Amino acid sequence: MSYKYKKNKGFTLVELIVVLLILAILLALLIPSLISYITSAQKKACLVSKAGLLRDLTADEIYELEESGKYDTAYLKSLAEKSEYKCRQGGAYDVSRGSDGSIVIVCGKHDKNYDFNMNEALSYIIANNPDIAKLIEGYMNKNIDSSSGTGKAYENLLNALGQAGFNAGQAGVNTWSFQGKGSSYYFYWTTEDISSKSPGDKVKVIRYNSARGTYTAGYVAVRRETLSASDSSDGKPRTYSVLGRSDSDWTEYTGVKQSEDDKKNYSKIYQIFKNMK
Repeated sequence: MSYKYKKNKGFTLVELIVVLLILAILLALLIPSLISYITSAQKKACLVSKAGLLRDLTADEIYELEESGKYDTAYLKSLAEKSEYKCRQGGAYDVSRGSDGSIVIVCGKHDKNYDFNMNEALSYIIANNPDIAKLIEGYMNKNIDSSSGTGKAYENLLNALGQAGFNAGQAGVNTWSFQGKGSSYYFYWTTEDISSKSPGDKVKVIRYNSARGTYTAGYVAVRRETLSASDSSDGKPRTYSVLGRSDSDWTEYTGVKQSEDDKKNYSKIYQIFKNMK
């Protein structure tokens, strides 16, 4: 009696290729979702850490100063550096003051810093708030500065922004300035806190020109200004740092060409501004 042994047949090359292709397709579908999930989890962890740091800084400020004052930015930064709350992915926390005086914490890794169009926010409240439209009309030959920290016009504008859901401070805008030019206006904003700047220091800004409908990235010199007692909320005059008013205070950034078409596109100007030193 004879026996025939049947050879075990393995996978053919074509079958292996098909299996590998299926695996590749599955990985291509799964990897983006997995990366997105991990990124989202990391951002949430960073948000929790920032919330803890903000809570500690706010509580420390209230306890030490009994609700009557505020730490300067440098001291806030030093407290943040000593804190146990850190971004686990290595993002550096930048601590500053928002335009409303609140403490603002921005993570260099997870936060889309600077990407906030202050002029769109202003245009929105002008179009939807008759009181603000009237206020701006009355200031077409005057200035409103966030760095004043007081003043009827400033407070009305800030409240209107807040009611409309815009928080410049949380968006990374530390200083803004509305400068009326008669029938038009310039609107400047920057991520920098100018309260400790000296007159003549240059800060990077985005400038909106309402007459031309254009945005431009550049530098403006810091100056000192006095708010009159009649314009102040507490009836006392105040001297503070402002973004310069005159043409000589302004310098357009030339490190990257800003064409007239570019200046109509906020996203392009924002990217230029973001990369400026």
